[in-house]
Amino acid sequence: MFKHEKLNLLIFIVLVALQLLGVIGLMTRFQLSYLPIMLTLFFWGGMSTTLYLHRYLTHRGFEMREWLKFLFANGSAVVLAGDPVTWVGDHRYHHVKSDTDEDIHSPLHGFPYAHMMWLIRKPPGFRERSKRYAADVRKIWYCRLWQHSWLYILPHLAVAITLYFTLGLAGMLWCLYVPMLVIYNVTWSVNSICHMPKLGYRSFDTSDHSRNNFWVGVAGFGEGYHNNHHAQPRCAAHGLRWWEFDLTRYVIWVLEKFGLAWQVVWPAKVSLATGLRPVHTSHPVSVAAATFGATRSL
Repeated sequence: MFKHEKLNLLIFIVLVALQLLGVIGLMTRFQLSYLPIMLTLFFWGGMSTTLYLHRYLTHRGFEMREWLKFLFANGSAVVLAGDPVTWVGDHRYHHVKSDTDEDIHSPLHGFPYAHMMWLIRKPPGFRERSKRYAADVRKIWYCRLWQHSWLYILPHLAVAITLYFTLGLAGMLWCLYVPMLVIYNVTWSVNSICHMPKLGYRSFDTSDHSRNNFWVGVAGFGEGYHNNHHAQPRCAAHGLRWWEFDLTRYVIWVLEKFGLAWQVVWPAKVSLATGLRPVHTSHPVSVAAATFGATRSL
């Protein structure tokens, strides 16, 4: 449905350029002194995507301190993960239309489209639709401001310039753009790989094509256990079996223990007690709509 839409050339050039910077970084000489900064930015940017944009802001799987929200929101801006309003609106729409012809990033439209091309081939009016689905997010002042691209890129530019003048070009590429290259493609793999029938396993009989993929789960801080997520969208944990390593789950658990997070939606006991036997569930929208006040009037 969407893959024949007009290509947004500017966004395409930006996405390709950002990834090329990461690839170029891999070709430059690595210094051990880069490692702590690189891992810190990878963790900050990754958690800002999985913990903040996805599990908190989109699905409201828990509540947390305001300063933490702002910290993670800035992390998502540093790695240019996508302005929160658009990110949340697009993902909520995906849950409503998951693996139908109207799904914004389903492999039904082809792997390249599901992985990245959906970002640059959105139909006219889709941005306005995303705003409606994320009406609650637009009430947050910095999320509303970051709908303006020239404001949204300021945290990224601040970090990039600082790294350039302290570590040089190679240091900037290794510490910022290599982590971004990984974060982008692992995040996109959840949309593509984790919705392809032969590239994962299912623990729940959901009405979409979602799959759990162990390797995407590990690399994506737990996001790759996507069938688990579609079965229980609000759940703060995506990895449910002991071997489904979910780093985001453990971070949320630590925050809860220190009183920095509360009202955490942990896995339903019945799912764990039954050994995760395949269960018939209603379409994710029935669960998601109860969470997203913005979608009720759509």
